[in-house]
Amino acid sequence: MPVRLAVIAHAPTRSTARAAFGGGDELIRPKGVRPLRGRVERWVSGPESACMSTASRLGGDPQVLDDLRGCDFGSWSGRTLSEMSAADPFGLADWLEDPAATPHGGESLLQLIGRVGSVVDEYAWPDGLSIAVVGPLVARAIAVHALSVAAESIFRIDVSPLGRVLLSRATSGWRLQALDRRLSSAS
Repeated sequence: MPVRLAVIAHAPTRSTARAAFGGGDELIRPKGVRPLRGRVERWVSGPESACMSTASRLGGDPQVLDDLRGCDFGSWSGRTLSEMSAADPFGLADWLEDPAATPHGGESLLQLIGRVGSVVDEYAWPDGLSIAVVGPLVARAIAVHALSVAAESIFRIDVSPLGRVLLSRATSGWRLQALDRRLSSAS
């Protein structure tokens, strides 16, 4: 049986609804989160409470992998995209154009992609389906890594809360099997 990895973005939170930087340590809005059917060999999640709560509601008891945590947005943490557009328009523009930029003093998108990509590549995934519940931006970073595309592509991939990136491991690396903006209860 091949190795398959379903990367699922955690359920909506107040921060995801506000388009705020960070916010994975908030309560989830559990409406529409139902247990998944089918056999899952392994559950993992980022350390944020939104990730662990979503995994639990989906039917898993995840192993927490700290390196699957969300991006460190430094001074932007908790602030919305529109707030940062007004407060630091040049810094925001730089961040949106250059994946190595850190105008917030935190982690760059390039660093995020490298960190989560290492986990995806080096973790001992069992044969069969594994599920990783992470933040929406982390799910996008994993997709960028798995596809071996330029880091700038992270803004061209849309993974909403409860969205899914389905990967399978091939001898040459990861392959994208599906990208769903939002997980359906029949998955």
